[in-house]
Amino acid sequence: MKSIFDKIKLGNLEMKNRIIRGALWEDLADEKGHLTPELSAIYEELARGGAGTLITGYAFVTKNEQPNPGMMGIYDDSFIPEYQRFTNKIHEYGANIIMQIVYGGFMTTFNVGERTIWGPLTMQNENTKTWAKEITKEEIKYLVKAYADAALRVKKSGFDGVEIHGGHGYLLSQFLSPYYNKRTDEYGGCIENRGRIIFEIFTAMR
Repeated sequence: MKSIFDKIKLGNLEMKNRIIRGALWEDLADEKGHLTPELSAIYEELARGGAGTLITGYAFVTKNEQPNPGMMGIYDDSFIPEYQRFTNKIHEYGANIIMQIVYGGFMTTFNVGERTIWGPLTMQNENTKTWAKEITKEEIKYLVKAYADAALRVKKSGFDGVEIHGGHGYLLSQFLSPYYNKRTDEYGGCIENRGRIIFEIFTAMR
């Protein structure tokens, strides 16, 4: 542990120490996903306390697909000015800040029935009892672009990086899972196919 406070460089990211605050959902953004004073204060306190790199709670990439209340949003350009002020403040403390972005899928009970929820197939989640509609190839193209557009907004907003949420039973992890993903097209079957949507998102973001 003697090197925990040493500087380190990961790719192009220079970190003042090796302390990283992982992404956590705070349930403090407003109903449209915009920052509130309470949410901003949490990150300022973390940066002021000495953490070298902060990762935000997940931000939803499409306006009509918000898996939980109080999430940050990044689905249109209206977020950029407020996030620029936000990241500038974090950088004043010498910390980096990375935004995590997500499409949820049927691991949700929030506003169910008011929105279309995509999944690898039409199926019901055994825990939430929420139904998902099978996402079409055209809808996959739309979602890939939504991730890429969101990542560009992240960059324009002054964040130091972007993290793709790929766990917890949300859509991308559903695609990876042979339990949920039983598609017979190029997005199902072998692991290369099940991971195809993630690689397409990554490529589009780059």
